[in-house]
Amino acid sequence: MGTPDRTAALALPERMLRLPSFLVVHLAKQWRRLAVARFEHDLRAQHLMILASLEDHGASSQKEISERLGIDASDLVALLDDLEKAGLANRKRDERDRRRYAVMPTPAGAKALRQRLIDVERMNAEMLAPLTAEEQDELHRLLLKLFESYR
Repeated sequence: MGTPDRTAALALPERMLRLPSFLVVHLAKQWRRLAVARFEHDLRAQHLMILASLEDHGASSQKEISERLGIDASDLVALLDDLEKAGLANRKRDERDRRRYAVMPTPAGAKALRQRLIDVERMNAEMLAPLTAEEQDELHRLLLKLFESYR
């Protein structure tokens, strides 16, 4: 919306277009361009993953979040700092183990997650519009299969 489609003028090498990995990377770049153009707030995918994980699993230690989501511990600290600064999550001393912090979403964090997921669903629908509903389901199934094989 308002951002020119930079892919219209592309003439990518045919030998690259035969590589599914190249297509996935190229489409991910297109997704990021669309997201940057549309989302005025600073929540990135990792912020959303953290908030969704906290909603699904409840208050969690930083170590639990890091292991659950596969986010490096030092990167997680910076992401949690972002969420705390934005008022979307809190870190408090864990009552069971005073050496640890329990991280939990704030009501504003839960609301931001819900809204952003609605936005992302709309963007998914737009990006996948060239595919039929059956093709979209098949793509999702295949991506999940690949994802599961690398967990």
